[in-house]
Amino acid sequence: MLKTLIVRYLPFLGRYKRFCVAIINSILPAKQSYSQHREDIFVLNLLKEYTLEGSLYVDIGANHPSDISNTYLLYRHGLNGIIIEPNEELINLFRKFRKRDIPLMVGCSNEASVLKFNISKTPVISSFSQSRDINTYKSTYIPVMSIDSVLSHIDFTFISFLSIDVEGLNYEVLQGASVTIKRSLVVCIEFDLESDKGKFNDLLGADFELLALFGCNLIYFNKILMAKFPAEKK
Repeated sequence: MLKTLIVRYLPFLGRYKRFCVAIINSILPAKQSYSQHREDIFVLNLLKEYTLEGSLYVDIGANHPSDISNTYLLYRHGLNGIIIEPNEELINLFRKFRKRDIPLMVGCSNEASVLKFNISKTPVISSFSQSRDINTYKSTYIPVMSIDSVLSHIDFTFISFLSIDVEGLNYEVLQGASVTIKRSLVVCIEFDLESDKGKFNDLLGADFELLALFGCNLIYFNKILMAKFPAEKK
């Protein structure tokens, strides 16, 4: 009850809580899992089979540096990557607590634009989608581009893990990732509707195999990339 009242009437207090959570998680020994449904454990164990030199992860809609994060466990195990998060408060936490990552305060979709970003009183459900009821705290306009464009001038061998969780526009993000997905070994995509699964499968194509389902997250494996870099498997 108290938490509900604070979120509704004193949402600015959440900023201090999120900062404290980031501090605590950065100081304490690594937990077993930081993601919503423990999918990060599955991904880490999968990636341990590979030599990841020259690779990076890409976290689109990263939210908080360590709370409900699909990539913080990877970060704590020495990996690093690109963070895409349009919420200024949250991207500043990444800059402070995940120094090895490259944080970018942009949105991703299937085309370049400037879109209205609605920030929820519970930031994890903030969205560019104007059809979602998210208990908006404030709104701002953010540059949006395809992830292919974002990564076009960043040097890396391949993407070890691509995570897409953008509250309502996951399909559009995937549409703008035709080059990126070909360079991604493991892909995790959040789905909102059962029909999304078929749409994701069609876009990814036969090169990808669905490995696991964790809550609302689908995890795929790139069979072609595995065959292309067989020497990297231990």
